[in-house]
Amino acid sequence: MEQDLACNVNKCGAQLTGQALVTACRSVGNSILSHAICMDCASRHGFTSQGPYTCPVCRQPLNESETVRQLLRPSEEWKSVILCGLSPTVVMECAGRALSFWSYQMTNQMSVLIPFFLLFIQLF
Repeated sequence: MEQDLACNVNKCGAQLTGQALVTACRSVGNSILSHAICMDCASRHGFTSQGPYTCPVCRQPLNESETVRQLLRPSEEWKSVILCGLSPTVVMECAGRALSFWSYQMTNQMSVLIPFFLLFIQLF
């Protein structure tokens, strides 16, 4: 069983199951730092209108090309055609970036849970 992503907006943390907004924010050193945002938070923070936007997680300015609504449970048909026609190099680059994003998100989710887990252990 796979772990669901969680909304990165502070004080939300909703599990992302159907659709999410994913950002490509620039961090120090100009590397890309992506955030996953639930559609409720995306709507509250103005992502339903045309950009420019501000990331609700890191406050970086974003334009429309730096945000994407991502299906988190795509259909078999979608999976069959989304990468068709791309070279193996591009497909592997996309897969590598997607795995890095997933790893980053899971690490962040665990780092949020560990203090609560340690506090729970101390209570018993």
